Amino acid sequence: MDLVVFLSLEEIIEINNSLGYSILNKGFLDFLGSKLKSVRLSGDKLKDVGKVASILWYEIIRNHPFCDGNKRTAAEAALYFVKINGFRLNIPPNGIIYLSLKIANKDIILENLTREVQKRLEKI
Repeated sequence: MDLVVFLSLEEIIEINNSLGYSILNKGFLDFLGSKLKSVRLSGDKLKDVGKVASILWYEIIRNHPFCDGNKRTAAEAALYFVKINGFRLNIPPNGIIYLSLKIANKDIILENLTREVQKRLEKI
């Protein structure tokens, strides 16, 4: 069974720092780390990677742990997570922006985002 490789909180913070921003709510990042560690994995790597990438993307945008750059950080963290696990997300850049805005505007729920991400994952 292929194991899912998780991002550390430090890697997520570094993504935000590389965009020129800083942490607003460290407590939420600690909560996110705990939430990710408790995700129930199915053993189907594609489904598991899609699920965890969606949680990263959704939770960072909805809970706004950084001073700025939350949508960009969330999308970059999700894309990086997908990549280190041997997949690519077959969504054009404008689709990434569109989904990020749908999350921010509460126009998509986590379950629907997860289905969309899982549908568009491709093995690399």
